Amino acid sequence: MNIHTERFGQVKVPDDKIIKIDGGVIGFEDKTRFILLDFLEKSPLKWLQSTEDGALAFVVCDPWHFFKDYDPDISAEDKKEINLGSQDDLVLLTIATVPADISQTSLNLLSPIIINMDKMAAKQIILYDSAYTTKHKVFRTIKVNNKELAKNNSKKSNSL
Repeated sequence: MNIHTERFGQVKVPDDKIIKIDGGVIGFEDKTRFILLDFLEKSPLKWLQSTEDGALAFVVCDPWHFFKDYDPDISAEDKKEINLGSQDDLVLLTIATVPADISQTSLNLLSPIIINMDKMAAKQIILYDSAYTTKHKVFRTIKVNNKELAKNNSKKSNSL
């Protein structure tokens, strides 16, 4: 299948690489077929590009790249809805908001997208009764992690 996108021009997509998101993405419920495209080489970010609307694409990423302690509670019902047989087939992505001031980039940890890569079936879920929000700042986390790393390295140096 060939799709025309605003960001990438014509893209040839094998049918077996199309992800079907049950119910679409919040706010775009009528768009249910997407592909994953690389954002930049070696980047933790990817594009979730609609195959039905060339102008519709979301920046997504593996949340654990930025939030090591992220611990979403995915219900058995949600796993069943994407026909998940093995945890090895599960990929979880979060939508990133990347404003003009990239230092304000955030991830939506409240509503991740779960994907069964074996069946190419997906669903955006909402983590009810969760402390997560739709705007977890990425660069604040990196600064905190770097400060902790520097503190730990300083302690190691002092003990030598």
